[in-house]
Amino acid sequence: MSGNRYMRAAVIEEPGRLRFDRIELPVPRPTEVRVKLEGCGVCASNLATWNGMPWTQYPTEPGALGHEGWGIIDALGEDAEEFQVGDRVATVSYHAYAEFDLASKDAIVKLPRELGNCAFPARPWDTQ
Repeated sequence: MSGNRYMRAAVIEEPGRLRFDRIELPVPRPTEVRVKLEGCGVCASNLATWNGMPWTQYPTEPGALGHEGWGIIDALGEDAEEFQVGDRVATVSYHAYAEFDLASKDAIVKLPRELGNCAFPARPWDTQ
């Protein structure tokens, strides 16, 4: 397996138990970007799954629940031309408890250079 084609993603196996799976690197669709994640916030909505509420199904999808990520764009869909590889962004996505995730170009914002490498666990609409 090539390190360039695979990534690690968190899977919640059961309440309070986590593992990391090695899965294929996602490829952006035309209106998406792929973000090499630096981090992801933990939303209060994730706590029910971690604690084990009756409606929760296990194991979760790899990377699932993580939706408040930030990082560097490393691949673009053909219709995401307002962004560039190397842009540092905050994103709302669906599988950000992983090394990479895909996000719609409408669900990301560029982070100002003044933030440097500071962590940014927030939803993009919180920044406007």
